[in-house]
Amino acid sequence: MKKNNPENQQQFKLFIKELITFAFLFFTLGLIVYYLFQNSVYGNIDAAMREQKNRIINNSHQLPLHIQKDKDGSVAGVLPPERNASFQTNLIVFDENGRILNQSMLGERNFTLLRNTTLDLSKLNKIVDLPLASDELSAHFRSLLIKVPKNNQNVLYAGHYVLILQNIDADLLAINSFIEALIITLIIFWILAIAISYFLSKSSMKPIIKSWLRQRDFSSNAAHELRTPLTVIQNQMEYLLTKPKDTVMDQIKPISTSLDEIQHLKILTNRLLMLARSDSNIIQVNLQNTQLNSWFNNILTPYTEIASSQNKQLLVNVNASGNGMLDQDLIRQLMVILLDNAIKYTSAHGEIEVSINRVKDSLDIKVSDNGIGISNSDKVHIFDRFYRTDKSRNSKTGGNGLGLSIAQWIVTEHKGKISVKDNYPTGTIFQVTISLK
Repeated sequence: MKKNNPENQQQFKLFIKELITFAFLFFTLGLIVYYLFQNSVYGNIDAAMREQKNRIINNSHQLPLHIQKDKDGSVAGVLPPERNASFQTNLIVFDENGRILNQSMLGERNFTLLRNTTLDLSKLNKIVDLPLASDELSAHFRSLLIKVPKNNQNVLYAGHYVLILQNIDADLLAINSFIEALIITLIIFWILAIAISYFLSKSSMKPIIKSWLRQRDFSSNAAHELRTPLTVIQNQMEYLLTKPKDTVMDQIKPISTSLDEIQHLKILTNRLLMLARSDSNIIQVNLQNTQLNSWFNNILTPYTEIASSQNKQLLVNVNASGNGMLDQDLIRQLMVILLDNAIKYTSAHGEIEVSINRVKDSLDIKVSDNGIGISNSDKVHIFDRFYRTDKSRNSKTGGNGLGLSIAQWIVTEHKGKISVKDNYPTGTIFQVTISLK
């Protein structure tokens, strides 16, 4: 394909649109999953901190406490631990001046990290992130500053500010690991999206390309088919202009040739129009309740006389009792196509046989002849539009390569199938099965 081929350009546009769509969906999905995971992690931490707040305010689950203070007023005694409290939780007690009251309870190592914490009343009753760092340590905390009422039974907390600190280093590590895994997953899925987008765009373009090629071939072949009869008619008319004094009888041959080509042109344009309408789904099948035996006999009777006039024999066997649903106009055209072909390609003194049988809710139609037959290589393409075999189907015999294409479409619209096979020792058999429902 050429670089600027419209099919390639259209496929590239579809590929880009589908890739952008997949990328957007994966990115949005990643954000949602990350948001839910992060909220879940922080939600559990914040819930634990609020529970700790309630225990402090309500002085619940506390063990008896004996407070001993240093000379500077800081607590020297050990505060009994909170029951069910997380080992990652630290409590810092401030007085109203922002002085830490429980320094010795924090431990030397922890206090080295926590001593830089200051009382910030603007964050009262707010859960905020609090990164801390010292010369030796650094850590990240979620913090909640509360004011404990003076009537609280715990003398250490009563009337003071308590800063609840929850270490979240492990949680941040989990979130970062999750982000890395999520990014790797999204990259893998984006790579898959590229492959899937390419596959989908290519698959989506197949029917479009097929339609474009079919339309292009249809237009090209139609123009070629129309050109031949028009050229013949033009030549005959130009020749007649050179004989202005001749009578009709004098020029009966060119006039007859012109009329034959006009008839051929009429059939061709009607078939082209039908195929164009069928491609556009303009033609709708009009099923009618039909008395099968009498209807088919009426169609086939004239062809018995046509075959006889050409020294050929047409044998008819209609065994289709009862009624059935079919489009009379389309089935009539189907029979005309099959019979015309059979008579046309059967030599003089040859034999054509038509057999129509009803099998439950289906109708079997078989049209056979002992003519020149069709080669196996041609059978593959016999229903293609404008296809002619070198020997039997050509413009000299009046064929335009559209009849069997129309026949196949008619059979398909009646939920049936059509096939072709050899009629031994010579000839061809067209087998049609259609539904009568």
